[in-house]
Amino acid sequence: MRRLIVLPLLLLVACATPQNNYDPLESINRPIFAVNKAVDDAVLRPVSQGYVRFIPPPLRKGIDNFFENIDDLFAIPAALLQGKATPASQSFGRALVNTTLGVAGLIDWASDLNIEKQENDFGQALGHWGVPSGPFLMVPFYGPLTLRDSADPLVRLAWGPIDYIDDLSGQIAYYSIFIINARSQLLPLDAVIQEQSDPYAFIRDSYLQRRWFKIHHGNPPHPLPMGDDEIDNEVEHAADAATHHASTETQP
Repeated sequence: MRRLIVLPLLLLVACATPQNNYDPLESINRPIFAVNKAVDDAVLRPVSQGYVRFIPPPLRKGIDNFFENIDDLFAIPAALLQGKATPASQSFGRALVNTTLGVAGLIDWASDLNIEKQENDFGQALGHWGVPSGPFLMVPFYGPLTLRDSADPLVRLAWGPIDYIDDLSGQIAYYSIFIINARSQLLPLDAVIQEQSDPYAFIRDSYLQRRWFKIHHGNPPHPLPMGDDEIDNEVEHAADAATHHASTETQP
């Protein structure tokens, strides 16, 4: 899941301004962000740091591969809904190889066979067909979304592996491991976010720029118009520093 670190860092050149064309619910979103940050500071970040410190790297890699394999399964219909046959076939090939030879996805044989990871989700599929992003949302105990992009976590919640786990304790364990694994991938971003004068605006605008980039398959027709360009350089320098930090932290 190294992509979760690298791609957002490359796109942190978003204009992190307090005013944003896509955030009409800012007065609601900011208090939710404050609660999320408090929970993260008190629980998620310390637990994730402990996870990285005490869980052996091969085991962490296997856990990450498992969830990446599930991501490949969801990427198949998301790509097909966009008419992207080749990415869909690549995601299918990855899922087939890793689910069988890779022991339920714990080993990423597909990458060793040069079957490239594809980035497709249901928010992208809706965007492909012209569905507008809708307002930016800071979801309690989840994080940034737009109304359109909420389709992806809802689909995953409705048809994910959790359906095959009947025991409540098993469901809690599944989601706990998923959350800790995902949060651990973002630890190199913490220092960058803490340096911002307005972390909420920085996260919001970075998220919106990243989604704009993905909706247009890496080739947007124009920059996403969001706010004052005067601080672009400041944010870009922060992104460059974060990219260097992440590459250093993730060296084997």
